[in-house]
Amino acid sequence: MQWVKDVRTSFAEDFALLPILSAIFAFNLGSAAWSAVVAGRLMQDGAGTTVLGILYAVCEISRLPAALMLPAITLRHGARRVTQVGLLVLVLLPIIALSGLGNTQIMAIFVMSALPAMAVYVGMPALVIGASRPGRDGWALALLGLAGGAGGALGPWTGGTLADMFGLLPVLLLFAFGAAVMLPCATFGLLPPRSAWPGWSAIAAQGLPWQALAALGLASAADAGRAALVPSELVHQGQPLANAGLMLTVGSAVVGLGFLFFGRMADRVSPRRVIGAGVLILVIGSFASALATGFVPVFVVASSVLGMGASGTRLGAELALIRWLGRDRAAVAAALGETTVLGGRAVGAPAVGTLGNAYGGAYAFGAMGATALLAATGLVAIGMLRIRRQLATAIATQTLPE
Repeated sequence: MQWVKDVRTSFAEDFALLPILSAIFAFNLGSAAWSAVVAGRLMQDGAGTTVLGILYAVCEISRLPAALMLPAITLRHGARRVTQVGLLVLVLLPIIALSGLGNTQIMAIFVMSALPAMAVYVGMPALVIGASRPGRDGWALALLGLAGGAGGALGPWTGGTLADMFGLLPVLLLFAFGAAVMLPCATFGLLPPRSAWPGWSAIAAQGLPWQALAALGLASAADAGRAALVPSELVHQGQPLANAGLMLTVGSAVVGLGFLFFGRMADRVSPRRVIGAGVLILVIGSFASALATGFVPVFVVASSVLGMGASGTRLGAELALIRWLGRDRAAVAAALGETTVLGGRAVGAPAVGTLGNAYGGAYAFGAMGATALLAATGLVAIGMLRIRRQLATAIATQTLPE
């Protein structure tokens, strides 16, 4: 039967993605473990959410100059070379730990890993899309998010357990090991066939996908605020690093499952509808997190719903950028998206961290939900005005005498 053949073909194509997805899982496992342990360690040493928010903002600002040039660099040198350089830097980061792993070294490694990690994340969409067939880009990006989400789910618990038992050095080595595992895939993995570059002027003439970029910035700000607030909120409620990591693992698993829904949706509807669904779930998760503060299991699930909405919004926005630039320039689209993500994270992390430190986590999550709701309403209103203007122009053109 035809549907049986389609299912077998789908499984065969997904199996072909297994090596790169496994490498992405290992990389995200180490990255999530290190990020969670850094936040928890600084909180245990007396740092507030304001300090964590500022630390995240410094990471984003430190890589802003390179991010502005990253689309052009990726276009010139290719996704493979950019990803390889980022991975090599991350593999060598444990050298800093030779002088010890105090708070100064921890924050230095955290900041210095931001730019090469961004280069790696830029290359991931190109690698998974290159290994899949046309027409399944949304599903390929969803599997990328699922593999990354699985690594992110196990990372905080793994990192917290290692840190409680052996200290921070094994967690840092796990981060470097994940980068080393991904290096062969970045070197030998398939990439989409390249076509002639028409130039930025020809691309811009198609119209800038400003709604996708605005939604991407909004989702990034909310997700960065969640990343800065949730671990500190769990530690503030008396959870040790291992238990806090386990709670974050459960939450990340919920986020990972959401990628399956958004991936199937992305191959069937327009990216604009995917973005709309993601923003709606983001708003619901923000208000639910505000109401659930103080009840750890419910709070973890609610904040995970927030993360699911942010991830779905980002998937839809990335797909819109890929369709705008072309499938063979997925890495350039990812680089352009990362530049937008930087702005959102640089604003979201310190803003939410400061609100959480001053007024508590419930107020911070409520403010996040209200801001997202207002921004989404503004985007919808502007989009409707734009459609109305286009319809009026089309009607006027049709009624003109020949």
